[in-house]
Amino acid sequence: ICVLEPASSRNGPHVPALDAIRGLAILMVTAYRFNRGHSPLVAGGSLLSILDSGFRGVDLFFVLSGFLISGILYETKGNPHYFQNFYMRRTLRIFPLYYGVLTLVFVVLPFASPWAHSLYRDGASHQIWLWTYGTNLYQASTGQWTFGRFEHFWSLAVEEHFYLVWPIVVYCLSRVAAMRACVFIIGASLSARVAWLACGGNDAAAEVFTLFRVDSLVAGSWIALFVRGPNGLKRLVPIAWIGLIASAIGLAGLAFLNRRFLTVTDPLFFCLFGSLIVVAISLRPENPVSQVFNSPFLRFFGKYSYGMYVFQNLLIPVFAPVFTAERLGEGLHSAAAGRIAYIVLMSSITTAFAVLSYHAYEKPFLQLKAFFADPCRT
Repeated sequence: ICVLEPASSRNGPHVPALDAIRGLAILMVTAYRFNRGHSPLVAGGSLLSILDSGFRGVDLFFVLSGFLISGILYETKGNPHYFQNFYMRRTLRIFPLYYGVLTLVFVVLPFASPWAHSLYRDGASHQIWLWTYGTNLYQASTGQWTFGRFEHFWSLAVEEHFYLVWPIVVYCLSRVAAMRACVFIIGASLSARVAWLACGGNDAAAEVFTLFRVDSLVAGSWIALFVRGPNGLKRLVPIAWIGLIASAIGLAGLAFLNRRFLTVTDPLFFCLFGSLIVVAISLRPENPVSQVFNSPFLRFFGKYSYGMYVFQNLLIPVFAPVFTAERLGEGLHSAAAGRIAYIVLMSSITTAFAVLSYHAYEKPFLQLKAFFADPCRT
């Protein structure tokens, strides 16, 4: 999940459109998360099945994260505190909530509430991998989703691995050389993923292993580096519009066929999301379409997206004794209505937890980032 500070364009001011894209991504993931388990056979089930594609919100987060992080790194690579500032700012943004949750669940709850601790027993048995950001590595090696309500932390592990290595790449290479490295990595990642599946490798690894998922992050990085070249954004906009339309048509066809072709078609999603980012940052305020990307509604969710992503899966067992989609469906006399009510209710609760966490817990840590600010950034 993308957990970077507010986005900026090339040497420019804050770009609200990218916060809105982050908001769109978290809404996609949240709808998918709370829709899992629905039956396509019930009335309205086919409509609910559309929400299953919300897991692609993770890909959108990855592309956006690659775009933002590479832009920050490229613009600050001349700073004498380049590495210190970057790693400290990432640490202050990500670690407090992540390790705060792990401490609460695995250290505090066993003493304070054995019942609550029992809700996360699966994660507790493999918690060393959670503490070391190795969730995705264990899942890939076993081919199983073994972390219970913590299984979604695989994406945070992938991003942390990327954050660890990519600053070195951007620092050591010129802009053009880094773009070439992006192309090579995208090809290597896609080829490795396809070869893995073609040779009978487990599906879990194809979904979560860092090498197999880094292509989406690097796709965003390539865009960030390209637009920072001479007239880069102006040159890329026409291509982005073509990519947006072509990838949307291609994905619609794939949805009809209901095939992934060993994930060879996954780059279509990267093209779609990357094109969306380029279009979003290129639109002038007077353009009617820009109103969508400046939506206060989407930007609100973008602001609290990190907390929402951390909490959403963990809250499901907490509220299960109170209500479930099935029980709501019985009360509303419609399984589909019950599922929709469940999605809305759990999304609202998750948002409330994220807002409270941000202002009551995370904000003091975020304020410390000012001590590691780069002179060229506000």
